[in-house]
Amino acid sequence: MSKMLRNAMVAVVAFAVAPSATPAEPEAAGVNTVPLTTLLAAVAKRSDKKFIVDPRVKGDVVLLQEHLASVSYDDLLMIMQVHGFAAVTNGNYIQIVPDAIVRQMPLPIANDEKHPAAQYVSKILPVKNIPAVTLVPILRPLLPQQAHLVAMTCTNDLIIVDTYGNIQRLEKLIKSLDRGEPFVPNKCSADAPRPADKRSDS
Repeated sequence: MSKMLRNAMVAVVAFAVAPSATPAEPEAAGVNTVPLTTLLAAVAKRSDKKFIVDPRVKGDVVLLQEHLASVSYDDLLMIMQVHGFAAVTNGNYIQIVPDAIVRQMPLPIANDEKHPAAQYVSKILPVKNIPAVTLVPILRPLLPQQAHLVAMTCTNDLIIVDTYGNIQRLEKLIKSLDRGEPFVPNKCSADAPRPADKRSDS
């Protein structure tokens, strides 16, 4: 038997025993795929809230064993967060925007009142026993890119912009780390010249 004939037979056998392509799996039962705008319209109708939707808010939502009529406003906030969007209340309207710009929006300042876990808020957290500035590099990796964290050296406070749920988590971490003798920050005088106010004599 010639070498060319043997190669041809091997090729035929290999083709015959090769597994057939896996057929596409059927769509899972109970899966509803709806546009984000349709979901917003359903929540607005049921909750009597008024939404202003940024043109960049696009995409579809996959709801497993869920119907539009059962999606609450708190559920909507979590869905928006998963898809990279945020809801910001501004007067009588709620703006739906990309979360990349959320820290520049007029967010509510969270004090003692509770908020939905996925709602973006601003909060001032006092630090008593350690320099607040030392916490920034420790906590910053625990925040998403769109969040904000800065230390106020004069008052030894932290200013955080993030979801209410994540801020609660950070508060617990800060309380665990904030130990030792009370830390007294250097007081900043309002009369002290700022670097921009200094002039060189020439």
